[in-house]
Amino acid sequence: MFRSFSRDYVRLLAVAFLWGSATSQLSLFAVVLRHHGMAPPVIAAVLNCSTLAMIATPLIAGALANRFGAVRTIRLGALFSLLGIATLPFGVSLPAVAGLGMAGRGIGGGLGMPTGQLFAQAQAGEGESTRAVGMFSAMFLIPSFFGPALGEWSLGYWGEAGFFLLPVLPSAAALALVCWLPQTSTPAPPNTSGYLALVRDRRLWLPNLATMQSGLAYSFAFAFLPLLLIEGGIRVGLFFAPFAAALLLVRFLGLKYLQRLPPAVLVACGLFAYASGFYLLTAIGASGAFAPLCGLLFAFGYGVVMPSCITWATFYYTKAERARPVALANTSFSIGSIMAVQITGAGLNVIGWSGVLVILGTIIAAMCFILAGHAGRSRARHSAMRLTTG
Repeated sequence: MFRSFSRDYVRLLAVAFLWGSATSQLSLFAVVLRHHGMAPPVIAAVLNCSTLAMIATPLIAGALANRFGAVRTIRLGALFSLLGIATLPFGVSLPAVAGLGMAGRGIGGGLGMPTGQLFAQAQAGEGESTRAVGMFSAMFLIPSFFGPALGEWSLGYWGEAGFFLLPVLPSAAALALVCWLPQTSTPAPPNTSGYLALVRDRRLWLPNLATMQSGLAYSFAFAFLPLLLIEGGIRVGLFFAPFAAALLLVRFLGLKYLQRLPPAVLVACGLFAYASGFYLLTAIGASGAFAPLCGLLFAFGYGVVMPSCITWATFYYTKAERARPVALANTSFSIGSIMAVQITGAGLNVIGWSGVLVILGTIIAAMCFILAGHAGRSRARHSAMRLTTG
């Protein structure tokens, strides 16, 4: 694994697993809201409260990590996440209350994810940064093996009371465990690079735009895809179980070798897998057999894009300057999440599932071709430099 695989890092992975367990079980929240008569645009507005909160929160997380340390920031995020999840049962018929609970989840994730990625990078050995971030992020997704199916089962067997109670338990456990992480293990050095300067840095444009596409695909999968599957009479586990299994292979084994590729090339491959998955989903109504393959494609895309973009974005900065680039990448991810929810919520009643899927797939495919062109130009410049120096 890593040359220095600390006990604190193992605890962080456990926190991420518990946090992901709570989140994955709530992937059927849109189904519950639809059952209570909420229209797709209203459901989209409720779900967007989480992603809207996650736009600004990662930027705040970078500043908080610099001032108070990463561990204290993760603790605060775990607390907000628990409070948000505990609020959701009271909002099934009240969009404002449901939106408040989703905002709490968004604030929690916006504080915990970027600071956890900083912790993971600090634990990595030389050349293992991409894999370290990938393993940390993968722990959030491992519960996809059972989370959506468990949520579907609890909703059918125990009703809404059980459906909302189960996610509270791992969320509370995550908050308790994160309190064991010692602050001395996550120093937060001063950062003098402001976000406006980062936005003007053209070197960060492509990795952040690519991260945005990953957020678009991920948000659709965990916000609206369960609704698509259930309406088609397809069990959600047919997508999410292969998704989780493939994600583990990519993050824990595949990235060990794939991270040797240039980030632009690896990210382009991941976006191509995402786009292919969206186009294939248009045929899922004809046969549920396509669901596992779509899960594999989405898993490869999510498995390589986000950690590669984090490494790509932080490559240009010293370790003391990486908190803000990481936070900016997470904000880009959240912007993509909002795009997916808004496009789906607004377009579902007008163009149907197929139209929404084609639009989302085309947006990602366009970014894939942009990155492929960038990778080709970079390779050509590198070859020209070698010829000149030779």
